[in-house]
Amino acid sequence: MNHYIYSIMPVSSDEDYYEKRAGLSSAAEEFNLSVHFPLDRGLPETGKEFDLARVVSELKQAALVIADLSLERPSCYYELGLAQALGAQVALIARSGTNIHQAFGRNSVTEFRNLPEYPSVVRRILLDARLEA
Repeated sequence: MNHYIYSIMPVSSDEDYYEKRAGLSSAAEEFNLSVHFPLDRGLPETGKEFDLARVVSELKQAALVIADLSLERPSCYYELGLAQALGAQVALIARSGTNIHQAFGRNSVTEFRNLPEYPSVVRRILLDARLEA
């Protein structure tokens, strides 16, 4: 089994991105998992296409996909749709009060109220996912 979580989350539009990223990484380490943040390898160069084949491969290989739908970003919904269509194990998370749009599992979003609560909510998701070692 691959030991990483594929993270779908708002980046440049989320002022809390770095704190959420740290909380997600910290919780994942407790389960001997790393976190794959797709934008760590950068955006496509001007004129180059988004590498759909690579994203599909990474989603298929992930132990779990965690999609943070806070801020209602279309790109997050796009990646979520890919993950769900590929049959990946997906967990949805969002800040309390976020309007969740059309997505499979929209009634089972795990909510967090504030940043200090974020890591514990991620831990609960990881416990519920029952990932095989």
